[in-house]
Amino acid sequence: MRKGENKTEGIVGTSELAAVVGKTKQWIGQLTRDGVLAQVARGKYNLAESVQAYIRHVTGTAEVGKISYNDEKAQHEQIKKEIAILELEEKRNNLHTTGDVLDAWGELVVNFRERLQGLPPRMATELSHMTDEKEIRLLMESKINDALTELAKYDPFAERE
Repeated sequence: MRKGENKTEGIVGTSELAAVVGKTKQWIGQLTRDGVLAQVARGKYNLAESVQAYIRHVTGTAEVGKISYNDEKAQHEQIKKEIAILELEEKRNNLHTTGDVLDAWGELVVNFRERLQGLPPRMATELSHMTDEKEIRLLMESKINDALTELAKYDPFAERE
């Protein structure tokens, strides 16, 4: 303390509090924004209250309405675990990204549309000499069922790999 300074008892700055708890000034700032630590003035903390609040935060005994450090860390670890499981399932080909699914469905729809649009030209010559309504209906049903059967057998990954 410099000569002439009148420092209030037990009040410390951000740097001093960070040094006491062994963290950075930025960490102290984050804890302040999160409501774990309370400032008595801008950049000033009551040392005793702040150390006690930090200990409660780290040990998991948070105040009502506030998340403890341990709870936050456990939640973070749970999220990392879920991400790892999803990535593993994707690598095992048990899970596909939305983009892959959209691509596969898009390809399926395009192929089916082309197949259906190709029916009239292929059937025109066969139908031109037919006059029996039942025979025409059976031919059309057969061609449509062929297209539907092809749709049912569609495997988007067989063509890509």
